[in-house]
Amino acid sequence: MIETCMTLWHFANHERWYDEGLAASMRAMAKAGFTHVNWNVDAGSSYVYASAEIDYFAAMLSDAGLRGWSVHGSNGRNNLTEIAARGAEGHFIEGRKDYLSPHEWQRQAGLHLIRNRIELAAAIGARSVVMHVEFPDAVYRDRDTGEAAFQILHRSLDDLKDDCAKHGVRLAIENIPSLSIDDMSTLLDRVFARHDGSFVGLCFDSGHAQIVEPGGLTLLHTFGERLVATHLHDNDGRNDQHLLPGDGCIPFERVLAAIADTPYTLPLTFETPYRLYGTGYFLPEEVFYRRAYSVICEAEHTVRARRHRVRPADHRIL
Repeated sequence: MIETCMTLWHFANHERWYDEGLAASMRAMAKAGFTHVNWNVDAGSSYVYASAEIDYFAAMLSDAGLRGWSVHGSNGRNNLTEIAARGAEGHFIEGRKDYLSPHEWQRQAGLHLIRNRIELAAAIGARSVVMHVEFPDAVYRDRDTGEAAFQILHRSLDDLKDDCAKHGVRLAIENIPSLSIDDMSTLLDRVFARHDGSFVGLCFDSGHAQIVEPGGLTLLHTFGERLVATHLHDNDGRNDQHLLPGDGCIPFERVLAAIADTPYTLPLTFETPYRLYGTGYFLPEEVFYRRAYSVICEAEHTVRARRHRVRPADHRIL
């Protein structure tokens, strides 16, 4: 059976979304044919899981017949769940747990949050924890500011290395739509020059890449040897819509070909929330996952066929 991975999202549309709601989503995913999940629950949130929660999540996945593949880590910033304040520069989301903070107590709190996600990843069998690196723009424009910021990043990564090794988990830095290709390349160049590929690599987000570099695959071509995780989804080239492949304008044949030419370990991870299609397309959750599974199987076959240099008969992204 082909292995396939879909993102598990959470939505407060159930009185116990963190329990019965998640379990219902897991059952629907497994029934559709998925074998693995990318844990996106509480992504970015400063919420820290208790050991009882981690154990329960692992049991829920096992009961549904699913395994973890990746965990979306957290830098303590989530524009839906975090404390919001309005300061001199407008809307601001607090990040009291911030592994990039120059304040040591705050940096340590951020490391505690990431270690919590590493422990979750280990418990559910996931191989990677995906992280955002969100610096102020000045970091890429002012040399002194940049040096100070990167020193903190390197220090935090050094502090996490033993945790990742202990649990058999790698970190994956995700390309984000607020960074240009040049700035993202600078970030990855500096991180990869300092930290080994057995510890940290790239998470390629196809939707974010399309917004920043329409039709371009610079990150995959340049850093494909360090590809650890994927967040694959489609959009209209302007908005981060997280559509299924084929429902937007991304040339997925080229994306999949570029991924196939890397040493990335399958399955691919897709990042489309069922709720998006429930609202816009009126698909029930189980129907959405069946459609998603069909599309994702085609993508998996396309990558495997290219790697074996066998031309697929009709592997279109529908």
